[in-house]
Amino acid sequence: MKILSKKNIDEAVKILNNNEILAFPTETVFGLAIKADSLENFNKLVEVKNRKPNKPFTLMISNITQVKDLIEINDIAKIIINKFMPGPLTLILKAKKNIPYYLDLGSGFIGIRIPKDDFILSLIDKVNFPLLVPSANPSDLKPAKNVDEVKKYFEGKIKAVVEGESTSNIPSTIIKIDNEITLIRQGELSLETILKEIKDYENCNCK
Repeated sequence: MKILSKKNIDEAVKILNNNEILAFPTETVFGLAIKADSLENFNKLVEVKNRKPNKPFTLMISNITQVKDLIEINDIAKIIINKFMPGPLTLILKAKKNIPYYLDLGSGFIGIRIPKDDFILSLIDKVNFPLLVPSANPSDLKPAKNVDEVKKYFEGKIKAVVEGESTSNIPSTIIKIDNEITLIRQGELSLETILKEIKDYENCNCK
């Protein structure tokens, strides 16, 4: 496993464009990333995480236009995206029809995340394609918080890891937007904060 610094961004881009797995620190925990362009890449992540292949991976993006052909973005989602992204939040939104099966596994929903990390945003911009990014841990183990923990979990199984520390060590908050807003996982960002923003927006008659 190669150890890269954030100055090695071009090498990190090359790894992703070669459909290999890269680990990096986010503002929450370390993540495992691979380009979200094939079932084969999805299966690589399933294998390295030792995870059952029945749960979609989150798409990590640098801007919302990268998934405009994949998800439905209603008014509530727009408010949340504009206020809290980039940030420690994963939004699960309705998927559009006829998308590749490996993105939603037939669930009709896709999770998206825009991290608040300049290196990762630049990395995704250079790859110019969404990444599949679960937390860096085998199933049922705690997410890696540093390079040593990534090496312990994945030495010989992934191509490289980017040096750094995750800053909060708390996974992102996950909410699902369907006919209502549902909290899937509580992280640093509270559901109450999100709901207050929506209420304030509606009360001000902003359009």
